[in-house]
Amino acid sequence: MKKFMIAALFSTAAAPVFAEPSCNPGAELKPIWESIKSFEEEGGEVISFKINGGGCYEIYGKVEGTNMEVFFDPNTGEELDRIEA
Repeated sequence: MKKFMIAALFSTAAAPVFAEPSCNPGAELKPIWESIKSFEEEGGEVISFKINGGGCYEIYGKVEGTNMEVFFDPNTGEELDRIEA
């Protein structure tokens, strides 16, 4: 029984975590305010933003009351992923 419980504990701890997109920022980046503006034009309300560990622009906000985490490519300003948070 102990072995089963330990195995169950490790299997849940090793569950995959969401992998954020990774970007390769170049020499000429789009300003982050352009990504923020794009998000707001779609009805989003920005709460905060940052550059994630992979170099992408990451915006935390709300769309119609739903918390969202949205990732943008800093080179093109293109939205890469949108996750309900």
